Amino acid sequence: MGSCRKSRSDPKKITMRPRVFLEGSAPIPILDEYDFTNLRIGSVDNILSDDPLDRRYALWFGLDRRSAIDLQKETIRNIGRRLHLVIGGQIVGVHPIEKAITNGVLPFVLSNVVSEENAMMLYQELTVSLFHIKAELEDNRR
Repeated sequence: MGSCRKSRSDPKKITMRPRVFLEGSAPIPILDEYDFTNLRIGSVDNILSDDPLDRRYALWFGLDRRSAIDLQKETIRNIGRRLHLVIGGQIVGVHPIEKAITNGVLPFVLSNVVSEENAMMLYQELTVSLFHIKAELEDNRR
């Protein structure tokens, strides 16, 4: 009479585990892959360029309630510093802390060398990884 719960998580599809670090602090992430609830991609004006068509790509990470509160505290304490989005040991995005983040959404501007194609591939792979990470977490709670 065992339960036949099927896992929705496929560990082989978790190819990226995003982590967020505070610049100049101990190498301990302030957020990790289990804190994110959703992900969006978009583009922003490249303020370093005179070309009005020059765009940079950005990822917006939605956070769960507890993580959003933690992020708000960290950003209040660290105005003027930067948050780094690290994937596979590489900094792929930066967020300058100009004010407290109170809405639970953390945007990262991707490196200006990231093409639209690479930004979309990164977004798609992160989306799949985060889906399976979330499912893995739910499976472990059962």
